[in-house]
Amino acid sequence: MKFKKLVIVALSALIALSACSSQSSESKDGKIEISFINGFTGGDGAYMKEITEGFNTSQDKYRVVESQEKEHYTKFKSSNYDLVVIHGNNLETYRLDGLIGDVDALYEKAGISESDFHNAGIDLARLDGKLYGFPLDIHPLTMFYNEELTQEAPKNYNDLVALNSKLHAENSDLYALGIPSTGLVEFYMLMIAAQNGIDLQDGDYLNFAQPEYADALMTFHDMVWKDKISPSGLGLDGEFKAFMKEAESGTAVQTAVALTGPWYYGAAKEKYGDSLGVAPIPQIGNQEAASGNAHILSVSSKVKDEEKLEGIAEFLKYTFTPDNLIHWADGGQAPVHLPTIEKIINEQEKYQIAYQNQLQFDSYISPPQVYLYGEQIRYMNEKVFSQLVTNEKLTKEKLMVELEKATKNAKQVAETKP
Repeated sequence: MKFKKLVIVALSALIALSACSSQSSESKDGKIEISFINGFTGGDGAYMKEITEGFNTSQDKYRVVESQEKEHYTKFKSSNYDLVVIHGNNLETYRLDGLIGDVDALYEKAGISESDFHNAGIDLARLDGKLYGFPLDIHPLTMFYNEELTQEAPKNYNDLVALNSKLHAENSDLYALGIPSTGLVEFYMLMIAAQNGIDLQDGDYLNFAQPEYADALMTFHDMVWKDKISPSGLGLDGEFKAFMKEAESGTAVQTAVALTGPWYYGAAKEKYGDSLGVAPIPQIGNQEAASGNAHILSVSSKVKDEEKLEGIAEFLKYTFTPDNLIHWADGGQAPVHLPTIEKIINEQEKYQIAYQNQLQFDSYISPPQVYLYGEQIRYMNEKVFSQLVTNEKLTKEKLMVELEKATKNAKQVAETKP
């Protein structure tokens, strides 16, 4: 009797769980719920909320439940979310791990075409001949400049040298720009590779041990120690702190230019107001090119329910219209959706940062698409780049030894590919 009672209880629990699972996409008021997770925990989060909440009030059938989490990748892997924002350099990893599905059919269902986006965005979203997301934006390395120190944005390395000489003649604590030892160093390393036509991807791994790449990286060493257009000793996010004239390590240096992330625009604008200039990054290497990361809206591979897919399509249709996606430009992001870009161009004074960054799309070089990209480049981020700006005696030969170590580490990580 006790065994029979246990079986009945177990079956009852199973039936209840099954019923709960089958109704999990529908809320108490009958709306189909779409769970959406992203990492927009900074100032940009409010602008994404404008889009999701706008969609929720625009119709009565679906509800997007948005979560903004610092560790959003970890939570996406361990929970059942329908939509996720993935950085461009992580897309291949999530595809190979089977966590996201191809969305070609959703493009058609939402009435969205590849031709609605700048090619740079579509190239980021396309892997192995299929689309694995809807590109929201590209956030390249961006140039801010203080118009009280320079009226024109420097366009190349020679301009930076000339600006530095002018500033130094006025005050020895004034520099053209700052090179950080940690922080956005990955953006710098990808940018200098792109501007010298160097492909870091070698099959499944990142190959840093290229003599021409060592030469390119030594540019940053020369900026600090040879041409002295950057002060030495700048630490985490030093490129921006020096631009904002925030004292670091007892120094009082200030730079006229910052090559930094567009997300700093709000703070820079608040400090410098109309004196803040924004422009595409200068050509430091052999050719004009931009680099940086991107946000892509992807769909969990677990989503199979047709009603939910219909709801996701409706949300995407709503999002990728100029009047709605422009909220993302309000937050300082640069959408790759062409109709929204057109709106930005027509109102470029209002959308200064988005306008200047979209000018870099034509020369944008995507980050390499390799498995566990972040792990493959970790040694470069944590050990190698800092030596360029902290070790005056670093030589190309010594740098090559470090690049060999970084490449060996990358190969080992690549061997874990599914």
